[in-house]
Amino acid sequence: MSAKKKSRAFAEGKVKQLRRMRQPLVLLLPASTPRNPVAIALQQRRASGAAGKHIRSRGAQRRADNVALRRALHQNLTKDNE
Repeated sequence: MSAKKKSRAFAEGKVKQLRRMRQPLVLLLPASTPRNPVAIALQQRRASGAAGKHIRSRGAQRRADNVALRRALHQNLTKDNE
């Protein structure tokens, strides 16, 4: 039975047709513990919710330094004007 037929049967109050439909199969498998030490570390890191230090490329680091320098200079200039 398609999704449209399911909703149509529900709207028309045909409960028997809905009951006859096969229920979706739900299968729950417990996750086994990984044997690989790297996988164990990744699993623990994922569970902790803490993100590690992101690796920046040279260009991104240079840009971040330039932005920080400009921001510091701008703050110093605005303090001097006041």
